[in-house]
Amino acid sequence: MTVFVLVHGAFRGAWSWSRVRRRLTAAGHEVYTPSLTGMGDRRHLTAPPPTLDTWALDIANLLVEEDLRDVVLAGHSQGGIAIAAAARRCADRLARLVFVDAPEPLPGERAAALLGPVPDLPRDLWLPPKPLDPAADPSLSPDTVAWMNARLCPTPLAPSLDPMPEQTEASAAVPRQYIFCTATPPGYPASVTLERLRALGTPYHHIDSGHDVALSRPGDLAALLTAGT
Repeated sequence: MTVFVLVHGAFRGAWSWSRVRRRLTAAGHEVYTPSLTGMGDRRHLTAPPPTLDTWALDIANLLVEEDLRDVVLAGHSQGGIAIAAAARRCADRLARLVFVDAPEPLPGERAAALLGPVPDLPRDLWLPPKPLDPAADPSLSPDTVAWMNARLCPTPLAPSLDPMPEQTEASAAVPRQYIFCTATPPGYPASVTLERLRALGTPYHHIDSGHDVALSRPGDLAALLTAGT
């Protein structure tokens, strides 16, 4: 049995992992899918706007309060910056970090700046969600897109403006796994991490899917998550 903590991306919440969670639970694993502060079922917690460290504490405190150890901590999309920051606080409880179509900024980098200069925007800005177009991602059924659109919520800008903290010796030693989607549109920050991995010769996995792989290919994703356990 493996303990999984699965962290959602921008505009989403714990619900985005529901199909993967059911598969992992049915296979006998222990699974947690927290919603980060201000997101999902915690979307009412908007003042003050969460920072990157707020999100790191959301995750680290969950591991401590539930006394979770040997955790596989996965983050989808913007959830990648949350798990990377959390690893600085709870590395001793982690077995593996999994970046699912997600960036892993280097220490001192800001996620918002991975693709170029950042406009001068207020830190307390919340970015409104754009409804998904069913035609934009054929890997998602129209019913799934409608279900998602009913749940999308604004995302705080501040965590993506905060620099990634320095690694600790323990957090740097946590094994990493990287999973990318073949049909993610250009311009997503995960592409920067993908190019860096290619340059370094670091192994990674691909899933034939659009960006929301946890909903479009939950079985394939669950299989990759458990492959290293």
